[in-house]
Formats: sequence, C-alpha cells, structure tokens
Amino acid sequence: MNNFPLFFIHIPKTAGSSFRVAAEQYFGSEATYFDYGKSSNETHPDILKFEYESKDRYLAAKSIKKNAKFLSGHVIYPKYAPFFSAKSVVSFVRDPAQQVRSHYEHFSRLHGYTGSFEDFIKESRFANMQSKALNGVWTDAIGFIGITERYNESIALFNKYYGTDIKVLDINKNTAKPSGTYTLTDDEFSLIREMNAKDFELYDYALNRFSLHKQLLDKELPLVRFGQMNILPKDKGKQLNIWACCYEQEEALEADILLDNTVVEHVKLSDYRALAAERKIHREGYIGKSFKYPVTFQKGQIVKVVERQTQTVIFEDTVN
Repeated sequence: MNNFPLFFIHIPKTAGSSFRVAAEQYFGSEATYFDYGKSSNETHPDILKFEYESKDRYLAAKSIKKNAKFLSGHVIYPKYAPFFSAKSVVSFVRDPAQQVRSHYEHFSRLHGYTGSFEDFIKESRFANMQSKALNGVWTDAIGFIGITERYNESIALFNKYYGTDIKVLDINKNTAKPSGTYTLTDDEFSLIREMNAKDFELYDYALNRFSLHKQLLDKELPLVRFGQMNILPKDKGKQLNIWACCYEQEEALEADILLDNTVVEHVKLSDYRALAAERKIHREGYIGKSFKYPVTFQKGQIVKVVERQTQTVIFEDTVN
C-alpha cells in the first residue's frame, strides 16, 4: 500500500508545528502542501486557487495527490477524508488540560483574545478541539496518533511504521513559560475536564493505543487495528459487532472467541462494513464481524475475542 501523500491533521498546540516543519524538511518544500486557511501565507497556491477561490475541493485534492507527499493544516478530518486512505491520516494529541491552557496563552498572545482563562474554557469553540478534529472515522483506523508528551518516542514510532527519517524538532513554544507544563488550580482542571470530556476520553484511548502499537512494532508483529461498532441497547451483553484489520496485509484477520478463557469459536473478520468502505479504511470495507451469543452462554460469563497472529484482545464483554 502506498502511504503517501500523508494527511496531517494539525491540532493547535499539540507540537504540530515541530512535526510539520520537520516533515517539510524531510519531504522537501515542493512536495509539502499546507492548508491554514485562505488568509494564510503558508497555504499552498493550488489550495488557494481551487479550494478557496473556485470552491472546487476535488481539484485541490487532485493537485495534492499528484504532487505532494505531505499535507498539513488546521483542518478537521472530514475535509480531505475522501481523498486519503485511513492509513495515510496522521495527527498528535496532548493532555487536554495542557492543550487548553497552551491554546489560551497562544490565542491571547497572538490573536488578541482578551477574556479570562475561565472565559476561554467555557467557550464551546475551544472545547474538545482534539476529538472534533478527528471525528468522522473510527479512532483506531487513523494511521498514526502521536502523543505530545512522548514526542521523541512518537517520532521514532512514526519513522519505524512509515519508513521515514523525520527529525525531532522543538519549535513554536511559549518561551515565557518557565517549565515544560502549566500549573492549574483544581477548579481550572475540573472546569476543563467538564468542558472537554471527549478530549480526555480520546487522550486516554490514544495513550493505550500508542503503547500497544509500540509493543507490536517492537516485537515485529502486525499492527492490528480494531474497534466496536454500534449495537442496540437491548442487545448489549447478548452479541458483538466489531471490526479489525491490518493495513499491511490483504487477508482478513482471524480471531478466536473465548468464553471464560476457553476457545469456543473461530471467526474471520471479513463482513462488509459501509463506513469502512466509505472512509477507505481497508479491504473495501470487508473487515467486520457480528456474532450473536448462543443460549449456552450464561449471564456473567466473560466473552473475549483474541486476534490470532498477535494474541491481541480486540473485544471483551460480559454476558447479560
């Protein structure tokens, strides 16, 4: 699978500037396109022409696909989603409390924001910015999600996965800040958590995913992606509906269904899922599996689905 061009969703104040400048140095300015809005000097002329002047995003994307190796911008995933495979989408996320404070400092310093920090936290336009940017696709389908607090490790993992040699840079920081992290009061933190619940959920998920991906790659095992799909509330604890795949292989993943740690069924994750096809996740969308628990499954028993190649637990549930 051709990984390039990459689509970097640059979430504000997550070390994205360091990454996109390093990427430009690696790929070269001719192969690096930026979309930071119609008023930005950094936005590529073709994007200005097609996206912002003639209002034809298809032609903008056609130019990107033909000429670029790397697209970066303060844009949300859906803007260019139709033009990129899920593996080619990359981003960084940051501890939400630190991201919110850093964004406030940046907005006050460079964009004339005059409200208080509390005012800033309460404004919905600044809330859950990270999850908003990545909304529109299953989170684990995104090719790479780096962690700002583990930036050096993230770059190393990125390079290992995509076969690149992007360097570690450290730019666009608030030099007035004496230490690496902002100190917040309990009230500030509580308010941030209240207003950014989805970002905290995303960050916790990204940390766990990062550790799993690092572990798999360090062991030279396939990088398995997986997640749950929607089921009706009345069916919870009575059936499963999941997806899973590995971008580096065309074959469907195989898994064992365990009941209280005993294998009871072998399945292949090859059922069609429309969203997976629409979002170019893998295998034209044939990456799903539904399974209704047999009557022999008793209430309180633990159901697990374990991917065979890596022995990764890709689903866990309690029979209801």
